[in-house]
Amino acid sequence: MGKRNGFTLIELLVVIAIIAILAAILFPVFAQAKMAAKKTSSISNVKQSALAAVLYMGDYDDTIPPMIRNGTPSDPLAGTYPTACFGTYCRFGYPLLLMPYSKNEQMFYCPTDTADDPTLADAQGRGRFDRNSSYYWYNFGHYASYGFNRRYLNDIQVGSMGAFTYFGKSATALGSPASTVMFAEASGKDVYSPGRPVVKNPIGYHRVDAPSFWDATVTFPDARSQGQLWGRFDPKRVVVGWLDGHVKYTSIGKLKAPGTTVEEIDRYWNGLDQ
Repeated sequence: MGKRNGFTLIELLVVIAIIAILAAILFPVFAQAKMAAKKTSSISNVKQSALAAVLYMGDYDDTIPPMIRNGTPSDPLAGTYPTACFGTYCRFGYPLLLMPYSKNEQMFYCPTDTADDPTLADAQGRGRFDRNSSYYWYNFGHYASYGFNRRYLNDIQVGSMGAFTYFGKSATALGSPASTVMFAEASGKDVYSPGRPVVKNPIGYHRVDAPSFWDATVTFPDARSQGQLWGRFDPKRVVVGWLDGHVKYTSIGKLKAPGTTVEEIDRYWNGLDQ
């Protein structure tokens, strides 16, 4: 018999079948590993944000950063972040206030927070990730992936034109920083602002609200039903950065404490947990 120089059709089909089986087994494993790496990156982002806030507090006599700082084009920040200003009015979201400590824009974005929304586009249709957008720094400060506990970490005043002004509280006035939420995964989805269309996509958002402010008239997946908390790796869990700087992957349900009063159910937000 002559020497055989190739594979038979049956042998090729067997090899292809084996490769297909291995691919079917391994691809989900690779996808899970990739998602786990993104989750680790997001946890690191929140950790860095929390530590940046701790550094900020160290420079400002233990005063927590405001969620948003209002300003004018004469503000030093306006020179660095000009597209956070509109005419004579500027709004610098907390990520802009922490940038001197973080030195890293990407840490304010979860690797999976890649969606955009038409409500954030400028007149030329440029979205929130386009650095040429005339709203780029405004969007960066207001639609980061991690929301700030605005109700209890800031004092809020309403200005003459209805704009909110935020003043950071003293961290030493809060009794339990290790169990007080500062940052958590968030989404601006379903938020209604007067005169603006409702955000439809699960983009990030600059704030989260305590359980007593959750909207009981809607249900998940409407983000208002859980104060804009939004788990990107598990719909029932979020990455949380606490006021003392540590980070924990936490059940959304457990962020609402047992009790009957606002003070009791919000105790992981209001600094009153014992």
